[in-house]
Amino acid sequence: MGEMGIYDRIPCCAAEAAQRIKRININGIPTGISMFEVICLKVREKNISGEEKTADELMKEVKIYNYVPAGAYENYRSAILKEYKNGK
Repeated sequence: MGEMGIYDRIPCCAAEAAQRIKRININGIPTGISMFEVICLKVREKNISGEEKTADELMKEVKIYNYVPAGAYENYRSAILKEYKNGK
C-alpha cells in the first residue's frame, strides 16, 4: 500500500477515532461514518473500475468500522458512493 500517514493505523483511543468521522447525509439523515477518509484511500489504491464494483468495495470497508443496518444498506451504499465520487 502507499503512504497513508496517520491513517495507516487503528486509532489509539475514542478521541482519536472521533476525529476520523465524516458526516454524510444518508436518506436525509446526517450520519457519522468512521474512518471514511481511510476507506477512500484504500479503495482508490485498488484502482477499481465501474461504479458497482467501487460501491461494493466501499461498503465492504465501511462495514469493518461502522454498523450498517440491513434495511438501510442501499441508502448507505448510494450516499457513500456519492461522497466518494465528490472527493475525487
